[in-house]
Parts: sequence; C-alpha cells; structure tokens
Amino acid sequence: MPSTASHDPEVSLARRPQDLAGREFDLVVIGGGINGTGVARDAARRGLKVALLEKEDFGYGTTGRSTRLIHGGLRYLAMLDFGLVRESLREREMLLRNAPHLVEPLAFLVPLYKGISPGKTKLKAGLTLYDALSYDKRMPAHRFLSKDETLAEEPSLNPEGLDGALLYYDAQVPLVERLCLENALDAAAHGAVVVNHLLVLDFVREGTSIAGVRVKDRLSGREDVVRAKTVVNATGPWLNVLDVHVEDKRLRMTKGIHIVVPPVVRHAVVLFAEDGRLFFAIPWLGRTLVGTTDTDYAGDLDKVAATREEVDYLVESARRIIPGADVSGVQFTWAGVRSLLNVEGVKEGAVTRKHFVIDHAKEGVHGLFSIVGGKITPYRGVAEEVVDKVAKALKVRAACDTGKAPLPGALDPDGQAAWVAEAAAKRPGFPVASLEHLARVYGRRAGAVLALADQDPTLSSTVCAHSPTLKAEAVFAARHEAAHTLADVILRRTLLGHAPCEGRHVAPDVAALIAPVLGWDDARLSEEVAAFEAAVDLRHLHE
Repeated sequence: MPSTASHDPEVSLARRPQDLAGREFDLVVIGGGINGTGVARDAARRGLKVALLEKEDFGYGTTGRSTRLIHGGLRYLAMLDFGLVRESLREREMLLRNAPHLVEPLAFLVPLYKGISPGKTKLKAGLTLYDALSYDKRMPAHRFLSKDETLAEEPSLNPEGLDGALLYYDAQVPLVERLCLENALDAAAHGAVVVNHLLVLDFVREGTSIAGVRVKDRLSGREDVVRAKTVVNATGPWLNVLDVHVEDKRLRMTKGIHIVVPPVVRHAVVLFAEDGRLFFAIPWLGRTLVGTTDTDYAGDLDKVAATREEVDYLVESARRIIPGADVSGVQFTWAGVRSLLNVEGVKEGAVTRKHFVIDHAKEGVHGLFSIVGGKITPYRGVAEEVVDKVAKALKVRAACDTGKAPLPGALDPDGQAAWVAEAAAKRPGFPVASLEHLARVYGRRAGAVLALADQDPTLSSTVCAHSPTLKAEAVFAARHEAAHTLADVILRRTLLGHAPCEGRHVAPDVAALIAPVLGWDDARLSEEVAAFEAAVDLRHLHE
C-alpha cells in the first residue's frame, strides 16, 4: 500500500445527470447507501456499464444513522447465527486492510454484573467461539480482567456487583458516510455514472422485463429515462416506495436511535438493559455514542426522529452501568430505519440481520434484483453476491476483485504519519493537528485537499472552534465529492456536522464558501441554510 498521499484528486466525483440520457447501461443501481455504493463499485470494477442513482445523498439514510461498528455481532451468536458472524468477521478483516484510514480497531469491555449481564461462563464461551470464527484476525484474542483491572481500565463503571470484565476487539468506522463516498468514488473512477439528488419515479417496463427507470433531477427538475439491462434496488426501507413486487408481509421495518453525549467511556462498553437487550456506549469523535434501540416502525421514512421515550430508555439503561457519567447531557441524536425480513412471532431485536437478494424473475419480472436486510460490515460480500447474479443474468464473465482492492484513500497509520511529516516539513507553521486530521479523514487523497489551502491560504483555517474541519474541505467537497447542498457538506462530507455545535452557527459561512463553486445566488444560499437547519432539527427532541 502506498505510504504517501496524493497531491492530485486522482479520483473525483462529478455529478453528471446529463450523461444518463441516450445511453443504455448494463446495470442501474438505485440507492446510495453502503449496499448500493458497494454494488456500483463492484460492478464498475468488473467492466460493466453502471449508473448509481441516489435520491438524497450518499450515506443519507440507514447507513449514516447506524452504530458505526464493523463487527461480527456478539448477539448474533446468541441467535446461533454462526454463518452471519463468520461472514462479518471475514469482511471486518478486509475493511481493516482496504480502508485503514476509515476503519480502525476498537477495544470492547463486557462488564460482568450479577443479575444484569449473562453469566461469566456463558460470555467467555461465546467470546472463545467469536475468536475461533475470526481465525484470520490481526487483533488480540479476548481476555478476562479482574474487578480492579476493569475499574482501572474503565473508572466510570458502577463498582457495585461488578465481577470483572471480558475484553475483546472489533472495529469502528467513525465516518461511515465517507465509507459510502469512497465506494462511489471508486465506482466513478472505473466508469460508473454516479448521480445524487436524483429521484427514481418508476420503472420502465417492456413486457415482463425491467428496461430501465424514469428519473427526476431534484436540483434542476429535469425528467429523463435511463435505459438499463438490469436494475438493482438497494434502497433499504424505501424498497416498496417503488413497485418492486416485494410483499409487505415479507418486510419488517424497525427503528433504531442513538444519542451523542459528552465523553463517558474510554473503551466501547457492552451494556445490557433491564429487558435483556444488548447495546453499546462507544467512544466517538471525542464524545460517546450510545445505542441502539429496536422497535417496529411504520412512519415517514424521511422524517424519522428519536422520541423522548426512546432517549430516556437509553439514558436510564446506561445509568445502571455508568452511574456517574453525564449520559443525560444529550447533544444530539439520530434515528434510522432498517428493512429486515419478517419472521412471524419474533420480537424486533431478534429479527435476523441476514441479507437476502431477491431475483424478481421468479415472480415474473425479469432484470430486477432487490436487497433486503443486511448490516454495514458485510456490505462488500453482499455486493459481490448481487453482481454475480447480475453478471449471470447478462451472460458475462467477470471476476470480483474488491476483496483485495483498497479504497481510493486507503492509507495505514504508518503511511499517515509519513505523509504528515512530509507535509509539515514543506509547510513550516502549518498546524500539525490539521495535517493529522486530513490524513485520518482523506487518507491518500489528503494532499488534494491541502493543495487548495496552498493555492488560497484563506482556506487553511478551521471553519469553527468546535471542529478540526478546514475551510478547504468544504470547497473540496463541492468541487470533487458531489456535494451539492449545504447539508451534504456539513453532515456527510466533513466532521463539522458531528461537532457539538453541529455546524449551526457557521452554516451561513460554509454556504458562502461553496456558493461560488455551485453557482448559488443569495436566494439559493438562504434556502440552503434553511434546509440544513431543518435537517439538523430532526436530530433533536421537540417537546
């Protein structure tokens, strides 16, 4: 893997809806979440002519509202879903290798409390099996910590009834939106036409076959027909917004919320609620992320938000294990909806997270495939399975290479350190912390962002005091990363929207930075600020 970052935006994402009309694609992928971007990347790398269409932005939906873990899933062992765990653990190792700037190892503690957590013997047996299923891992095996060792590692834990803890390792993707983006970038680099803010209105049908989709550009209002030999619906909970012949009774929508609170824990801590549900308190960008819940949902998919009852459930459950922590100081929340396969008589939290790929030819509709269920961790393997089916339908032979192919920014910690040292030597006085930040977020692509600051020194300062985000990042997002709204830039391209202030007080300043790039007039700038504020409002409770 290269040890220095590129100074040239080798991979750039230009939104080109005009390239959709008058062409026939081998594959149209609907949905720019982790599954959709993964499918587009895999198919484009195999040489297929691909169009990736997203109605909002990459990582906007379920993907960006997740727990941001790359893990096998301890609780799936309790469901005896060994296949899903092994698949996820294998994919975890690939992500640690192929996206080391975005996916990082994370230590987890499972505190052992009498009457709260499952017994020590049961948990130790589970983690022994977990280690066995992750036989190809590069991280340490689990180990037992005494009560004193546990409290030394995690002083915030309730000492009453504590009988030690089990320590094991998984991984985290703090900026999962950028994982989506890098998949889209790589798809575009291999010839895919990638367009966000493009709504799919309907399918184009020829007899019993799907021959493409009818679309509307949400930025210009233009409508077009996009011709395609095959279509993959990777829209998650939005699956049945289009008529894809998936019976409602086969789908189960469940809602999960997370809360972001001041720093509480040093490690990821596995918690057990009174109802027995497992959830997490996780270090995340200098704060703590607590979640998730799991309840059935039937509301508006674009206005899903946390309720007081759900937030109180997480706060009170966390307080049982972390009594001295200020978990009530909720800075903001997010809520997402999962699309899972319905199993009669099974509680929400026990519904399988396995993915299912539906070939609608079995239902008399040819050229259409739908993805139901799944998690973030195994997305690459899901994409491989889907594209294998598409390639078979197209009668083409093309091998998958994504298991070994690094993502565009892939740069390991040693490479990041080398780039920072080289960049700092060339720029005396430039804050090293800012260089380290760029290396962590952009990896090999950090040099392209820094080049903007070199060209215009006014872009080398941070946007606000609450975030390491540089002004150059906002401009880079608009020029090279298909950020076409203020919310795209603040919430899904940079860390600014994840800061305690959420970027609210500097939103007009960021809008002014990108307005010349995107051709906004004063009226559009004001509209963008208002739309961003409405998006942020969904992350807060309204009493």
